[in-house]
Amino acid sequence: MSAFRLFVAGFLLSVSTLASADSKIITSPNDNRDYQVLELSNKLQVLLVSDVEAKNSAATLAIPVGSMHNPDEQLGLAHYLEHMLFLGSERYPVINDYSKFMRLNGGYTNAYTAQERTVYGFEVNDKVFPEALDRLGDVMRAPLLDETYADKERSTVNAEHQTYKGQDARKFYTLDRYTLNPAHPISRFSTGDLSTLKDKPGSNLQQEMVRFFEQNYSANTMKAVLYGPRTTQDLAKLAEKYFTQIPNRNAKVPTILAPVVTAKEQAIEASLKPSADIKALKISFLVPSVKDYYPYKPGGFISRILGSDREGSLSAYLQQAGLVESLTAGLDTLYAPNTSNVTIQFQLTEKGLQQQDDIIAATFAYIELIKQTGVNQAQYDALAKSLENRFTYLPKSAGFNYSMSLVASMLLFPVEDIIYSHYRLDGFKPKLINNLLAELTPERVRVFVMSPDVKGDQTLYRYGDSYKVEPISEQRQQAWLKQVPLLSAKMSLPSGNRWLPESEAILPPEHQQQAVQLVNKNNVSLWFKQSEFFKEPKGSLSVELNNELSHLSVQNRVAMAMLIGEILPKKLVGLRYEAEEASLSFSVTGNNGLTVSTSGFNDKQGELMLQLLQDIRQTPLLAQDLALAKVELKRQIENKRKGQSINLAFSEFRNLVRVPSWSDADLLAAVDKISLADLTQLREQVFQQSSLRMLVTGNFSSQQATALQQQVLAKIKLNDAPFYHINRIKPEAKRRVNWHTESEMGDAALGYIFISTEKGLSNKAAADLLNKIAYSEFYDQIRTQEQLSYSPFTASFPVGDYAAFGLFTQSPEKGPGDLQQSFERFIRNFDTTLKGYKEAEFNEVKQAYIANLTKKPSNRGEEFAYIAQVWQEGKPDLNEKALRVAALEQTSLADIQAFYQHTVINQDNEQYLIQVVGSNFADAALGKLANAKEIKSLSQWQQQAVAQ
Repeated sequence: MSAFRLFVAGFLLSVSTLASADSKIITSPNDNRDYQVLELSNKLQVLLVSDVEAKNSAATLAIPVGSMHNPDEQLGLAHYLEHMLFLGSERYPVINDYSKFMRLNGGYTNAYTAQERTVYGFEVNDKVFPEALDRLGDVMRAPLLDETYADKERSTVNAEHQTYKGQDARKFYTLDRYTLNPAHPISRFSTGDLSTLKDKPGSNLQQEMVRFFEQNYSANTMKAVLYGPRTTQDLAKLAEKYFTQIPNRNAKVPTILAPVVTAKEQAIEASLKPSADIKALKISFLVPSVKDYYPYKPGGFISRILGSDREGSLSAYLQQAGLVESLTAGLDTLYAPNTSNVTIQFQLTEKGLQQQDDIIAATFAYIELIKQTGVNQAQYDALAKSLENRFTYLPKSAGFNYSMSLVASMLLFPVEDIIYSHYRLDGFKPKLINNLLAELTPERVRVFVMSPDVKGDQTLYRYGDSYKVEPISEQRQQAWLKQVPLLSAKMSLPSGNRWLPESEAILPPEHQQQAVQLVNKNNVSLWFKQSEFFKEPKGSLSVELNNELSHLSVQNRVAMAMLIGEILPKKLVGLRYEAEEASLSFSVTGNNGLTVSTSGFNDKQGELMLQLLQDIRQTPLLAQDLALAKVELKRQIENKRKGQSINLAFSEFRNLVRVPSWSDADLLAAVDKISLADLTQLREQVFQQSSLRMLVTGNFSSQQATALQQQVLAKIKLNDAPFYHINRIKPEAKRRVNWHTESEMGDAALGYIFISTEKGLSNKAAADLLNKIAYSEFYDQIRTQEQLSYSPFTASFPVGDYAAFGLFTQSPEKGPGDLQQSFERFIRNFDTTLKGYKEAEFNEVKQAYIANLTKKPSNRGEEFAYIAQVWQEGKPDLNEKALRVAALEQTSLADIQAFYQHTVINQDNEQYLIQVVGSNFADAALGKLANAKEIKSLSQWQQQAVAQ
């Protein structure tokens, strides 16, 4: 414990209404922030986090009541209330003014409703933090809950459910809940929609909502976090001033007595027919809660071994047998009150789908192996070392996301452990581990299957999908157990780890202010930068074997996708797991060739990079690898039209502006043509015909960086060609591109994109600031006023060297033609709004945006994210951020207004109308662009368009 800083929360004598919580918060040695815990006079417990390096402030509130506490007559009420709360309060009555205020002051707001809690939060520029707190406090004190907007918000809740109900992962989770004890409230529909949220005999929706708020939204059960650059003393004064207005109604958290499962809900198999082509198997054990044993991690001990991908593991055995694509194991300590959930989930091959019992038997065999030989000091020490390393150098999170996680933890753990709980390990307790292992038996198992072959006899309530539930016979259970001795002998437990760091020395400083290009040749480049802010023994490496191979033909594109996306991840899975236990991570991606990236402790990271390059080049490629890769790649391509419509819209737009691109039909046709020889040849060409680009950041020296590059050069043969970068289509004035495609999902989607025909940072800066102003206005019109979708948004982004601005939404209510009319109305209305915008308001938005860009990073990842992105894009200068900030500083309101006229209103821009026709809108009218270019196929378009 002496390794960790302790912050003691004491009395703040200057604030008479505050009482000390007299608690100690254990923080990472890597965290220099001040923490204070207070209880206000209304019994609201508040955590204060003072981060003098922050420019924004954040606040969050958590209520220990969620969907599990919905009344039977109004399913989804907790979620509906979450929406209604922000449609005005007593002192801030303007609808949607809350979120608009946050966004225009450099921040944002969000909330979520879970089964056991509801959490609200915002982040905003610190100078308006007091008013933002007052707004949140007033919402919790006196929300209007105006019945005038009830139908609109019911429609929004319904749209949210319609938007996400097609997600197979969501349906799989719902199937899990629907097969629990029907007497337990977690087994019910929770999101809410138009059919459940309405007046019924004996239940008035408005009255039920007001009653739910008054019964459950009480300061004495809430938790809050205030985060920002102010001192804890100043934050305490703000908490007293603005959060003591929240009433203390002396509420009690509702107690649920019914068990989550009875014997009837155990030893069952539930099968679901998914929307997409997904084959999955989940094995679940609902066990007595282990939440209070978090200092000893019995669940973490078991799930670490069950989820291992190392040689001899359950995952390795099943993958080598061709039964599974991947395996994940985990523990949900708070699945439900008094209940935890141990799960092992498999992505199945076709062979695995037919041999599910072999997979289940192997799982029980591995559990038995853990029982017999795995509960030992060596496995405990491996877990302890991993947790210690992670906590000692825990990256600092900040702002909204950090505050949201902290306030949720305040509901679950003693206040001193709200940060430390996930890393705390007080000692080896084999009895606790063995007690938990004893619960993992066939008679307690719950098996869930997702397969296109399922023929169900029931319909998933409010989702409409087919499923069935069958008991698992004792004969089947015994058949699993009979195989245990033979199967357990074929597997082994993870042992020592070669990648654990042996040195944590901080290297002498050099090149901390700016990135420097140590090597700059036609076909070899090396960029280097140490951390300016963080003295920790960590860093990152990126090696790009740069080439155009995957863009020469559709066959090469498909072959590279198989190698990088399917085959290599499986070949490297054991190395990945071992590295992750040593707090190292890596990725293998393909864009302009082959890119290998590593991150974490720097001590052995160079060795890991060289090992990865060697394994990528030398690992055997087998016929089974190719066969599985073909099946999986086909599945992914075909599933694009079974996912969210808005994602399909983005995919179609990317294909249109990227050169070269191929249609899904072309890609599918190429899959079957790929041979093992094609894969082997392409892989060898990558190592024989590439230029070399490298980026080294963090706790390395320039000498180490250049030495590593020489070692990499020894493993490849350089190409004399200059660096290759994927092209984007050059925009043309007055060009209109009207593109539509069909989705198997119900919702329609529309993307309306405007691209400037002038290059430069000034246009990109104007697009970014335009987006900051337009976002809230567009959201208000499309979601609140017209109720067309749950999540409309605007976006600014580069298309090569040109700036783009776009309007986007996915809608269960209207087809593409009607959506375009709404978008056009917004464009006209916003033109008037922008012309009337005040200079002072604009400057507030601009300075808040610049402050976010220039704030001190909270962790190493944030510090290097910008230059890593610029490096990936192949830009010549990694230090261009200063130029971007300067361009923003120089951008005036007049510039924004001119950009809007030139790029959106006038005709000398380039426009794309991307329409996705959902299955519910097959007969709906399409949108139109005047003088639009008719594109019959992607290949035709690619031949006609000119690259930048």
